[in-house]
Amino acid sequence: MKKTEQLLIDVTFDILYKNGYCATSLMDILRIAKVTKGAVYYHFENKNSLVLASIQYYLEYILQSHWIEPLEKSDKPVEIIIKQTNAYLAMFEDKKSFLDVKHGCPLINFVLDMSDKDKECFKYLQSVYSRWQESIEKALTKAQILKQTKTDFKAKEEALFIISSIEGCIGTSKAYNNIDVMKQSFQVLTKYIQKL
Repeated sequence: MKKTEQLLIDVTFDILYKNGYCATSLMDILRIAKVTKGAVYYHFENKNSLVLASIQYYLEYILQSHWIEPLEKSDKPVEIIIKQTNAYLAMFEDKKSFLDVKHGCPLINFVLDMSDKDKECFKYLQSVYSRWQESIEKALTKAQILKQTKTDFKAKEEALFIISSIEGCIGTSKAYNNIDVMKQSFQVLTKYIQKL
């Protein structure tokens, strides 16, 4: 990827995450990135294609490195689900991380903000949720096969509940603007997953 293209993707994601789609203008992106409109159109067809490229760049990395790969490689999938869930908390606590409790989770923010504005982007965001759920479902099924679970459950339903709970914990923390809310919520979720 070319330097200017990467810069535009980084700046766009940061603005989108902090301000939302409607409050993000192409002029804001140009001003912060310190590039011309021609530079944007050299790399991207329009604002929406830049937004989609930016979201895809970051969310694909998070989805693959944080969920799909660790769960595929593990022989203790339930432990990894708990570890990766709680790793979100560590990212929100880390002052150097781009994640901030006052801004919440980028994925759900984008879904709520863009569901009625850009069909292509919304379709992509739905695919992220589907693949996230599928990765947890496969991990839970593997745990059942390896007899590492304590109860009988439907892996697909539990996977949906887990990702909904993670997003809910982060969203509630954003509403309170309080990392302690996330800590408490994730502790309860961790206990729930351990009982599966």
